[in-house]
Amino acid sequence: MSYPYSTHRIHEILKAEKRLPEGDADESKKVGKSGLYETRPELIDGPFVDMRYIAKAPVLTEVTTCEASFLLANQRVRGVGYHSVGRWNFRFKQRIPKGWHLNVCDPNLPTNDPKQNIHQPLPEFTTTDFKDFIRKTTKLWKIDLGRTQEGELFS
Repeated sequence: MSYPYSTHRIHEILKAEKRLPEGDADESKKVGKSGLYETRPELIDGPFVDMRYIAKAPVLTEVTTCEASFLLANQRVRGVGYHSVGRWNFRFKQRIPKGWHLNVCDPNLPTNDPKQNIHQPLPEFTTTDFKDFIRKTTKLWKIDLGRTQEGELFS
């Protein structure tokens, strides 16, 4: 079975403006000492697309543990993560850069293709806490979180 979205369509969806579904609360869940935020954004102008945004923070006090994923048809197409030390492959080519990076995944390619999951450095990306991380990654993928009655995100 082939993946329902072509590489070109994936880029179009990522560039399109998105919003939270009607009635979706824009708040993160605290689970013990960790955090989780998950939503199914919708295109503001366009047909239904099976999208999902997930942000996790295994340790809320450590901002570098935060990870976010953007999924289309239950396949990860983008992600943001942090590595304190860069990773290299057996040919001494850098595979994952040190610091914050953007994963660019293409489910249309075979899993053994080196272009199936590319790690691009995000040198300007900084974040202060889990909520700030959510704000910045949703902005990166053009997801409008909306505002609460007080005018603040995640009050």
